[in-house]
Amino acid sequence: MWLTLSKFFDGAFFDCGFVLFSEFEKMDESQETSSCTTSPPSSKPDSAAQCNGVPECRTLVRMSESHGLQLLSVLRSFRERGLMFDFTIKVQEHIFPCHRCVLAACSDFFRAMFEVDMKERGDGSVSLDNQCPVAVGSFLDFAYSGETLITEGNVDVLFQLASFLQVSVLSRACSDFLIGSMDLYNCLSLFSLAEAYGSATLLQSANEFVVQNFSDLSKTQDFLDMQVNVLEACLRSDALNVPSEEDVVTSLLRWIRHDLPGRKKLLPGLLSLTRLHHLPALKTLRDSDTLLSDSESCLALFSEAQSRQEQYSGLLTDARSATTQSYIYIQKTEENGEIRHTFCYCLETDQWKELGAGHGEGTTMLPDPPGSYLTSYAEKMFVTGGCRGNCCRSVRLHVAEPFHEATDEVWCFCPLNLTCTPAPAMLEPRTMHAAVTCLDRVYVIGGRSKGSRGGAPNLLEVEYYDPLTQTWSSVSQLPTAIFYPEASACGSVIYTLGSEVEITDSFNPSLDCFFCYDAQMDQWNRLVAEFGQFFHATLVKAVSISNTLHLCDLSTYKVYSFCPETSVWKGEGSFECAGFNAGAVGMRDRIYILGGDYSPDEITDEVQVYHKGRSQWEEVAPMPRALTEFHCQLISFNRYRDPWGDTA
Repeated sequence: MWLTLSKFFDGAFFDCGFVLFSEFEKMDESQETSSCTTSPPSSKPDSAAQCNGVPECRTLVRMSESHGLQLLSVLRSFRERGLMFDFTIKVQEHIFPCHRCVLAACSDFFRAMFEVDMKERGDGSVSLDNQCPVAVGSFLDFAYSGETLITEGNVDVLFQLASFLQVSVLSRACSDFLIGSMDLYNCLSLFSLAEAYGSATLLQSANEFVVQNFSDLSKTQDFLDMQVNVLEACLRSDALNVPSEEDVVTSLLRWIRHDLPGRKKLLPGLLSLTRLHHLPALKTLRDSDTLLSDSESCLALFSEAQSRQEQYSGLLTDARSATTQSYIYIQKTEENGEIRHTFCYCLETDQWKELGAGHGEGTTMLPDPPGSYLTSYAEKMFVTGGCRGNCCRSVRLHVAEPFHEATDEVWCFCPLNLTCTPAPAMLEPRTMHAAVTCLDRVYVIGGRSKGSRGGAPNLLEVEYYDPLTQTWSSVSQLPTAIFYPEASACGSVIYTLGSEVEITDSFNPSLDCFFCYDAQMDQWNRLVAEFGQFFHATLVKAVSISNTLHLCDLSTYKVYSFCPETSVWKGEGSFECAGFNAGAVGMRDRIYILGGDYSPDEITDEVQVYHKGRSQWEEVAPMPRALTEFHCQLISFNRYRDPWGDTA
């Protein structure tokens, strides 16, 4: 790998914007060795300098960008001819004469040495006996030419030297070379190398590689020599790529047995970093290995995991993503309240599956009152609020109803055992609200309360439900009332968008409310965002991917991402088309837009996916039927008990 850094020297070594002021005179073009530009001479009395009372003629000479390289070429020729050396580097029995200005321009180590009154500055030499002479020679070649050849044979010593001399460009190039050559058999050694040389980029890449390839790595001999701090980082990682949590425990036991006398005492602490409560057969695993069954500390961990499984089945949110199967769940109840469509889409297989009205024979149908909201939590789903009676289900007709008999009812649906049970009621009855999961809680935001259209207040109250304790709690109120709320969680922050107006003449309420809620601080803030007159609250969808808020505008077919540091929206591209009232979900680095309508008589079944990593849209398998205005949620299950899989 050749590293060429000519431009680095243009800017960092010599100032290519060299400016020369001189008395104006003709230049002999035959003596010019590089191109330059000149400005006409100035003779204005009020702007030119005075010389013996007479305005002085001046011209500005700007050398081309090649000027820095020409000076570097001269210094390189000085080195080759042995001229004007003013410093010496001693490495074991080798002596390297050089120029201080070149060293200081390339290395923070030498710059500090020459700026501070160090002993080496006065002696005119420095000894680097712990470095490789070949590497020092390569560094000097790089310093004088801006080029060096990085190979598998020299990258280690060159990386060590670049880190010691604080040559950031060369260090980064070595790091990039090692990242490109990373595989199962050197990733752990590169991990240690990154820590030793303080390379944050290489350390991050090595960590990501080990986590992503943990399943294959755990079968190699090198895995048995993995440092305990690296293993701890893997066991803590949500992104650990393993087929099941049982594989994590099995790999851990294999690592412990490799050095049983020295590692046995580490087992309880490392085992506590696994997610035993996501294992399908805890007792079988515990009894199958004496390392586990003979340890009181390990038995206590298994007992705690068993208790969590029994008490919080389907409500544990910390399953590693690689051990789960993810689906988009669709539910639509027609206006008559009798016809229902439910199906799911497997993100991994790109296949749809119709689930039937009750998801199975003899099951209780999941309630779906008009104006209710469906949200997922771990392996279950919750339906909150809505209106009793025969309110219209269409949004624009529902808001125009003369009376809203909002309910505080909450229902919990478990796809694993096909049961639907009532959950504790909300603190406030509400309809046309939003709900979102954040910090292991289900937050309910905005909506209308019970009463006539003119008398039913729009709710400022915000509350959350904790499924583990089965309790509701109030939090800080919304800054102002909000209609048609769209909510999305990014980490511990909930973004909420909507309109200040409920009904307009054309029923196109403007998108003019934008709030963010810090769930840890329990604090709301109003954000300033000029969406413009063409953004409508009922025609946008807010989703979170890569912990970043994205806004899908169904009227202009555009996607925007929000930067919280600058409060600026950035265009992320356009999709081909999408119906009004479409569904949208975000998953890792993808946005799915599903269905919708172009007119009351034109409803679509199309599904489009946006891949943020490559800024590309593609069309995937269409829904089993065309739908508009439907519930749309993302839900994941442990693979070993996936209720919608091929074997279900």
